[in-house]
Amino acid sequence: MNRKFPLLLCTLILFLLCISASPGAGKLPVDYQGTLPSTLRQGSGQASLRTSFELPENLPVVEAIYPLSEAARARLRASGLVALPDQDVERLSAAYFRLFSEERVSVFITSDVALHLFHNVFDDLLAEVEKTHLYDDVEWLVQQLYAASAARYATIPETQTLSKDAAQHDVLVFAVAARLLDDSFVPPAYVEPDASQYVQKVVDHTLTEFYPGDDYTQYEPRGHYAGDGRLERYFRTVKWLSRRIFRIEDYFYPDDADVELTAAALLAQLMTDDPAIEARWNKVYDVTRLLAGPADSITPPLVQQALDNVFGPSFTLEMLEDAANRTALRTEFQRDIYPTSEIIPVPLEFPGQIPPKYVQFLGERYLPDGEAMQETCFPYVPERLLPSGLDVMATVLASDRAEHWLAGEIAVYPELATQLTTLRVQFDDYTVADWTKSTYNGWLYSLRPLLQPMPAGAPAFMQGTAWQDKELNTALGSWTQLRHDFILYGKQTYVPCPWAEGPGLVEPVPDTFDRLADLCDQVHSALDGCNMLPEIHGRSLRDLATKLRTWRDYAQTVADGGWLSEEEQGDIHRVGLWLLEFFQDDWGVTEKSPLLVADVASDSNTARVLHEGTGHFNPLIVVYTPPGGESIAGIGYVFSHYEFAEPNWNRLNDAEWADRLQENPPPRPAWASGFLPLDRLEVIYLPLIEK
Repeated sequence: MNRKFPLLLCTLILFLLCISASPGAGKLPVDYQGTLPSTLRQGSGQASLRTSFELPENLPVVEAIYPLSEAARARLRASGLVALPDQDVERLSAAYFRLFSEERVSVFITSDVALHLFHNVFDDLLAEVEKTHLYDDVEWLVQQLYAASAARYATIPETQTLSKDAAQHDVLVFAVAARLLDDSFVPPAYVEPDASQYVQKVVDHTLTEFYPGDDYTQYEPRGHYAGDGRLERYFRTVKWLSRRIFRIEDYFYPDDADVELTAAALLAQLMTDDPAIEARWNKVYDVTRLLAGPADSITPPLVQQALDNVFGPSFTLEMLEDAANRTALRTEFQRDIYPTSEIIPVPLEFPGQIPPKYVQFLGERYLPDGEAMQETCFPYVPERLLPSGLDVMATVLASDRAEHWLAGEIAVYPELATQLTTLRVQFDDYTVADWTKSTYNGWLYSLRPLLQPMPAGAPAFMQGTAWQDKELNTALGSWTQLRHDFILYGKQTYVPCPWAEGPGLVEPVPDTFDRLADLCDQVHSALDGCNMLPEIHGRSLRDLATKLRTWRDYAQTVADGGWLSEEEQGDIHRVGLWLLEFFQDDWGVTEKSPLLVADVASDSNTARVLHEGTGHFNPLIVVYTPPGGESIAGIGYVFSHYEFAEPNWNRLNDAEWADRLQENPPPRPAWASGFLPLDRLEVIYLPLIEK
């Protein structure tokens, strides 16, 4: 049987289930807060419980801002919420400020807003730190280690063949890095042909080679690096230094592994012998570790530890000319104190081709979602050649709803269910220390509360599967921003504040707001401690953390079944003013466009590259009933998220993605059908089916 047919059939069934709930059908009792009785609430969302929502009297005011089609009205009656994909919103500050004068419209602060604000500050801060500090540090390290390697090469006699080749290898690695930073750099004659070839492959970023080669499409500057010459050079150089593998073992190329093992030992020795080099490497590694986490490979300091353990202080490079000594060193590296790579870093011709223990100078970083995607496709799941963002949601973020939407793929690939369960148990066992050891993990930790059952006190429109799908969309949108930001690593004025009153609501996910505030503090502390925190970003992080904790308190009140005071609702209603001040010139960071894309997984078999993208924000219209009040409609904003695969190793940058959205946008994924108007079939999107 064609494997595409069951998946298409399962998805079509899901679509028919969505549209079968006509407006007004299946009314359920609603309590005075507009929430479903606890006996009718659902956790996993495997079945769709629905209630009928009366359209409130203020809806015409909402429609004067965002007109509703008949399909949108039907969705609003059925679910109490609807997102409007045909109403593109690029600047949240302008969108919310537009609502400021609308006293009869409830202003709704979604978790999407908080998450986008954190991304906006962090991405801008990271680019500034890289341009101002890390670029110079990496450049200095490259210059020093190139000179040290070349000097050592000159002193090794030709009779020590292995040591000579190892020193030449180190010269080559840092000569390439030096050339990537400075076009005028001329490598020495004995490495020039290879160095020029590598540099050309990196700059062209079109060639893909199986291991022991590299996927040079990874070197295309993407994220905030594209378009800035200094950041593009930094991107290519750090990618090179992070991806270049020093093999410890290779059963197919044992001689090459001997050279690279010895080269790794020499590199560790050169760093240890020069305290300035060692200190500068530690600075770069520690800052990036606090942000992105530890390397998913063995680092030079660990190589030095292994040399000390095996040979003691008497070690000399010449000792590795002896095969027995190389065997002893390889045996040492098999100990658990040296990391085993969890994520495959290069295209493979067959499973197990790359030895799981190897050395890298900086090392690409272990990402929990990277491991999740690694282990939900081939060879762990036979014939499934690309993962999905839903795999990350179901495992790392513990989403039952994501697993519900994976039912069609599980039917086609039964082993996927086992992998999802195993991985979810693994990440559920993470401690708070695990989740907060890096900014990257902390960002993921902030998303987990979104995908759990809503609190009992939440409004009725948040109790059904449509809201679960909205939260899934939010998590996927923010995760896309996360992957984008880590694709490698203002005269003060005052805005006049006219008084306006109006109702307000905050999404009742206090843990998400709280964890994001803690994450602001963590980033502030980490970079301030390294003297890398610009004043404008420090101020933005402090202000955002303060506002997030205010929203956390509001969210907790709503989650507990209470209601916000008029003063608190007024504060929410004035969020547009706060956003304008937060993004004000010469005071805060610049407001970024939400249009961005990140490639997250590659299939060596078909040369397809999985992408996650976000488009414009969509207005979200919701209907709820305050205690003792009348039904009212509110407006908030949510991410628009896309998942698609590009052929021929093509990796899109943000500018190319913006053009794609303008000219020929991909359809929205199937899991968005719960909160989008159902007036066109294209929302059912199967991006991963083989053609």
